[in-house]
Amino acid sequence: MSTFYVEGYVQDPDNDTVDIIAEIPNVFYKKISVTNTGSAKNFTIPIDVLNEGIPPGWYNVNVKVVDPFNLKAEASTSFSVTNRLRNKAFFLINSPIDISTSYTDYENDGKYAERYRYDQDPGIFDNSMGMIWDSGLWRDSKYPSFPFSGAYTATFQARDNPKGDDRFDNYRMWSRDNLSSMTFMVHRKPVALFSAKLIGGTLHLTDSSYDLDHMSSPTKGLVTWQWQWRKAGDEVWTEGQPPAQLPSGVAHEIRLRVRDIDGPNGFGVWSDWMQQSVGSAANLPPVALFTVSPTNVSYRKATIIIDKSFDPDNDPLDVYSWTVIKDGWQQVWSHSGGATVPPNIAAFGVGSYQLNLQVRDNRGLWSNVYSQTVQVINHPPAASFTMPNEVYRDTVISLNNLTPDPDEDGDNLQYGWYTKLNNDPYYWRGSNRNQVFRVQDVLNDYGISAQKAISDGWEMRLNATDGSLYSYATQMFSVKNHVPTAAIQGPAAVNQYDTHTFNSSDVDEDIADQSSLKYYWRVTGSDHKITLFQTPSISLNFDELGTYTLEHWAVDQIGDKSNIATLKVTVKENLAPNMTLTYPAGTVNNPTIIDAEKEGDPLIKWTYSDPENDPQESYRLEFFTKDKLLAKTVENTDSTGSIRQYQLPDQSLDRFLLYTVQGRAFSKRKWSEISNEKAFIIDNPPKPGFTLITDTGKDATKVPIYRTDVLNIQSTATDADIPKGDSISHQYFLKPAAGAEGLVSTEGDFNKKFTTNGTFTYRQLVTDSLGLFRELSHSITVLNRLPKVAITYPTSDSPNKPTIASTLTPIIKWDYQDEDGDQQQRFRVRIINLATGAIKVQSGDQVSNSKQWKVPDGALAEYEKYAVEVEVFDGFDWSVVSARKYFMVNLLSIKGAVRHTEEWNGNRQAYNMKQSGSPESPRGYSVYWAGEKFVLQGTATGLPDTVQVTMTGGYTAALSPTGSDKTMWTGELADPSFEQLPDGPVTFTFTATNEYQTKVDTVAVTILGDWTEYYQSHRVK
Repeated sequence: MSTFYVEGYVQDPDNDTVDIIAEIPNVFYKKISVTNTGSAKNFTIPIDVLNEGIPPGWYNVNVKVVDPFNLKAEASTSFSVTNRLRNKAFFLINSPIDISTSYTDYENDGKYAERYRYDQDPGIFDNSMGMIWDSGLWRDSKYPSFPFSGAYTATFQARDNPKGDDRFDNYRMWSRDNLSSMTFMVHRKPVALFSAKLIGGTLHLTDSSYDLDHMSSPTKGLVTWQWQWRKAGDEVWTEGQPPAQLPSGVAHEIRLRVRDIDGPNGFGVWSDWMQQSVGSAANLPPVALFTVSPTNVSYRKATIIIDKSFDPDNDPLDVYSWTVIKDGWQQVWSHSGGATVPPNIAAFGVGSYQLNLQVRDNRGLWSNVYSQTVQVINHPPAASFTMPNEVYRDTVISLNNLTPDPDEDGDNLQYGWYTKLNNDPYYWRGSNRNQVFRVQDVLNDYGISAQKAISDGWEMRLNATDGSLYSYATQMFSVKNHVPTAAIQGPAAVNQYDTHTFNSSDVDEDIADQSSLKYYWRVTGSDHKITLFQTPSISLNFDELGTYTLEHWAVDQIGDKSNIATLKVTVKENLAPNMTLTYPAGTVNNPTIIDAEKEGDPLIKWTYSDPENDPQESYRLEFFTKDKLLAKTVENTDSTGSIRQYQLPDQSLDRFLLYTVQGRAFSKRKWSEISNEKAFIIDNPPKPGFTLITDTGKDATKVPIYRTDVLNIQSTATDADIPKGDSISHQYFLKPAAGAEGLVSTEGDFNKKFTTNGTFTYRQLVTDSLGLFRELSHSITVLNRLPKVAITYPTSDSPNKPTIASTLTPIIKWDYQDEDGDQQQRFRVRIINLATGAIKVQSGDQVSNSKQWKVPDGALAEYEKYAVEVEVFDGFDWSVVSARKYFMVNLLSIKGAVRHTEEWNGNRQAYNMKQSGSPESPRGYSVYWAGEKFVLQGTATGLPDTVQVTMTGGYTAALSPTGSDKTMWTGELADPSFEQLPDGPVTFTFTATNEYQTKVDTVAVTILGDWTEYYQSHRVK
């Protein structure tokens, strides 16, 4: 029953409508109205403890009746609430919880002991409070209540007592927890918190309510807000927020409670009421108020404290008095003065802190002291993991560690994994975060028998520590056994006289059981005789026709028996084998020709088959001549059953004769029918041979030949069977090194003259009358004799005395010769600067039979010494480079001039002017008087070393250059005897000379009169 009914009656002498109020302070409040109360009227107020979220405890219900004139009557009643543990229920911290258990045993064994385990998840709510010390561990007694918030899973196990004798303690079994576990939530009450100010008749309400379990939620974990208000002194509260406008001189009371979401359908427990007063003719005291987040804080983190203090009259607050008390006695911080908040409480270290605040308004009134408690804690690790509920001994179990690491404080964690079986001690399994293990390894390490291991009494425990605090997680699991599966591997149909092995194809997925399986066979023959075996496989001889029945099963070391596998084997009659000859493949009309040299006597091949696949035990071969006479018999045993060919020893049969062969095979007491017939001839192949000799006596297989040689090809091929009527034919094939092979002759002997050069291969193919052939190849080389070239111009063989060319475009000339009579097809000319070694100019490949090449204009320079090389091409090969010839270009020249002295030229022109009025007539510039001095001038190129002038009569003069470029040369020629020169021409020879050559120029002038003639002419007026 979850509803308590407050029942009674009410009567008012004035017959007023009255309000009936049932209230449990800070827990429950409900008001109803009753009319016509002049006579007694019954009333009922239900209290549904589940829907109202009333926690366990003993409660006094105050019942008050109030008439319209604020007169009242009161009564009370009481009831208790007991919380029985229910799955997925919500309970308040430190609220008493009753856990009821029951015990049954299908063997009717008495109960020996009981134990409990509580697995707590402290992180399911905000502001974790901590963890019960033995979370995840078994304990002998129940928790009557829980001091910390979180999600809890409670597990109960009972242990039976089949025999009241401690010697049989191993047989006292714990019950499984899969039917006796329950999950529930433990949480905190929400907190109603608000401020109320009346400013100028306007009410200002500020709600700061919260649930510490849901501080991160936008709603702070609250689902319902219940506001009530009344005028001071009234007995009845009015539901809802008060109106926004209230008279400033009238005192009003306002209260609020809130409901959290931690309950059925999202409706949890109510907070305590918080009550404030506003409005008064006198000054109202201020209200000290603050919030702390979180109230349970890690020693590594920080608190946030927000001042919410206010004055109902909106008076300023001028003094804040704070104290922070640690563990109930140590004051760690205080303040008295202006508005402030304490520093980070976590900085003071692990402990329980009470924060006290009292404020004063500027009119000197102090508030009541407002206190909150803050717990600075080292959160223990929240150990948690998952694993399979059922495993086998060889299952690789991966333990999925769900423990937050680092923990809520940021501490790194260490782990220990332990397992145990029933009442055995805990066995350490490792320290990895996500440990992996096999039950079989536990059995191997600690000597636990496989029979004992098959149990649902296994337990896995995780120990997690941050170095100072521990937490634990435990899970029960079962170890199962794989029952072996039996199967028979072997044929269901056999032939008479066969021997067959039948194997057990059993499967046991427990590796440890595979080597210890026990095997059982029962064989019932066609004569109903039964034979038993205890081996993994059996071998049976089937000598009788009919049906045999085979039954097989296996038992593992746990004692579990497999299924019984059955196989019925039918025994059939044995049939004769069959032999088919496959080689030689020939027939009498088209026998196989066997090459005596490559194969010798024939290799006889056959295929063998047997309807029952019985192996061949022996075979027989018989050879006959074409007259059906038996020539040879071969009979051999076959111990392996795999022989399918027989090689006749060499020279067992004659050559160039027709033979036939037949055979038979034997197996399981029966010969096959006579096989098919095959025919063959053993033939000696021809032996090839030929010679290659030129008309000049050269063996072309040993030395190169030329295109001018005539090659004689002559066969030396033979065949050993020619005396028995065999014959041979010839074919010759010729293949250039880079070309395709072609047939060139079918005669034994022939001649050949080559028109091209290169390497050639002659292949002789000799074939006898039965088609056997052999071939032989010889390679020959036909060489081209290189053309020869000799330079004929320039002619110098010495770079020190090169041929002097008087032109920058000389013509290079050469002589061409070729022993094969090939004409010149191309040429290359290179002219090389001897000073640098670089090519000065070259012709490139010129397609021409010309034996000369003119150097192009602009390619050469004066005074550079050059070497000339020439190569020629005969259509096949290039010649070797010619011997070098050397030349140099020197453009030496001289241009002479004979001049008057400046004085005598003036005399000449004066004379002419007098005679003709023209300065140049009648005596031209080349006309001289005898006795004049001759001014000589030479213009030269080619850097002459000297310029010498010789005049008619043997007079000479050496000219001198006017500059370093030696292009202008000057000098004079005078002699007293020149006055006696006769009239007529006089010749001047200018000779320019350098180390390479000499050039000459001649200038003629005329002597006419002597020098006195001029002066006589000018004395006559």
